[in-house]
Amino acid sequence: MQFIQKRTFVFIGLIFFMFVFAAQGFSAEDMAESATTETQKPSQYLVVTYFYTTFRCPTCHMIEELSDDAVRLNFEDELKSGKVVWQIINVDEPENKHYVQDYQLYSKHLIISEMKDGKEVRWKDLKDIWTLVRNDEKFENYVKTEINDWLKE
Repeated sequence: MQFIQKRTFVFIGLIFFMFVFAAQGFSAEDMAESATTETQKPSQYLVVTYFYTTFRCPTCHMIEELSDDAVRLNFEDELKSGKVVWQIINVDEPENKHYVQDYQLYSKHLIISEMKDGKEVRWKDLKDIWTLVRNDEKFENYVKTEINDWLKE
């Protein structure tokens, strides 16, 4: 019974928010256009990508979580400005299979790549994520230091 009440409450909340946005004249297209305009990428930026496959063990999930935290918590301003782009990509998806060959992926990987004028100019595989996954602080420092070093160059 309590589960049904929670679902009803959530449903009513969603309808309320939809009504508020509709009343203000917002559309999904307006919101997407606004977000795109605000985050124009600079001509030079870093792309930090966690590549994974559909099948993942607990360690793989932990690496993704630690990577996500390290990037989002330490590079908030750079993410907002577009100087750093964070993404998570499943290489088992047909449109992403080329990354396996592009970066010689054989497992789950965290890759930093530098983009200049829309072209990748260099990249690095942060291989130590596997040895540091059991130490949150060292993992975060490793990822943070690697990204900072690339931002300085």
